[in-house]
Amino acid sequence: MLDFGNFNTMVKRAAVYDPYLDTFGGGERYCLTVAEILLMAGWKVDLFWSGDPSLVKTAESRFSLVLNGLNLVPDIFGLVPQNLDLIEDQLSPDRLISHRPPQKSFIQKFLSLNYKYQILRQYDVLFYLSDGSLPYLFSKKNLFHIQVPFAKNVKHNIFNTILKKRLIHRIICNSEFTASFIEPGLKSKTTVLSPPVSVDSFTSSPQKQNQILSVGRFDNILNLKRQDLLIDVFAKFVHQNPQTDWKLILAGSSQGDPSRNHYLLHLRQLALNLPIEFSVNPDFLTLKDIYSKSSLYWHAAGFGVDESKSPQHVEHFGISPVEAMASGVVPLLVKKGGLKEIITDGVDGYFWDTPPDLLAKTQLLINTKSDLQKLSLAVQKSAKRFSKEIFSQKFLEIINQP
Repeated sequence: MLDFGNFNTMVKRAAVYDPYLDTFGGGERYCLTVAEILLMAGWKVDLFWSGDPSLVKTAESRFSLVLNGLNLVPDIFGLVPQNLDLIEDQLSPDRLISHRPPQKSFIQKFLSLNYKYQILRQYDVLFYLSDGSLPYLFSKKNLFHIQVPFAKNVKHNIFNTILKKRLIHRIICNSEFTASFIEPGLKSKTTVLSPPVSVDSFTSSPQKQNQILSVGRFDNILNLKRQDLLIDVFAKFVHQNPQTDWKLILAGSSQGDPSRNHYLLHLRQLALNLPIEFSVNPDFLTLKDIYSKSSLYWHAAGFGVDESKSPQHVEHFGISPVEAMASGVVPLLVKKGGLKEIITDGVDGYFWDTPPDLLAKTQLLINTKSDLQKLSLAVQKSAKRFSKEIFSQKFLEIINQP
């Protein structure tokens, strides 16, 4: 039976909480990398999780982590999360927040709060991934992580009591874009720490092929990847270059059976009679090989979205573009959200604003091989800014701050 064990006062202790742990998304990689860093630094680390204990082994394999010594303890927060990866695109921000069980009486609330206090006060650090709400956090140092910039809730609903605000020691955001939606009174507590990317795991093939790659899930998700738009742009490219030997590869995961994924089936229909390939649910080695051989990378998540009104519908950072850069693939990114922080236009990639703009910049790069080769070297160097080593160094600096 899982328990909290005896706390050794001579060893620093940390706890990690993520209500979406079994979705294995970017937030989960972020939280579990934090756990790995603390374990390697000699901390005792607990993970609040009451689900399938085999999740840790799955995460180690999926994210290439070493989590030996990570201790599972019962989830004391009791959130029933909405799965952000499966939410219909038109839902309002307030419906994206996880929900707690039915309302308790005053006595039940008091007893529950006291129980959490008794548990959490024994930890030196608590790393808590926000679901759009905020509980009372009672560890010695509470690190509150925000991955998704919910404009309505972050500004008005999340930090709704003075006590809860004071209990937060540091707000950690995954990008400057996400941080821009934090209310002004909490700016001084906010730090931006870009997600860790295992850039050294990726290599660039000396024999680049004439292929454009886009990586993104084939689902109607929170920030739709807009593969439909990319297919349309590539169709126009082929029409303008009927003898071309270039192809487009769309890679990504399908949450359900690919043969029943209506969005994926729609994309396949759009791609008929075009040199477009689909790589659905590729394993890591397969994806690395595709990255390595590709020359250009397209990313359209957030196109057509007013990011000031619906920030949750654009890319909040963009791990896949960084993985592409680490593989020497030149990125062409829609100028939205956190993607604006990844490259410098014309130096280590290009931004685009409209489909014709994407098509024109793609054509220019294809026609100037020497520039493409120079940019390929530049993007590999630039990607190192987001390495796991730099993430680890910056995170340890945060927890060592007074």
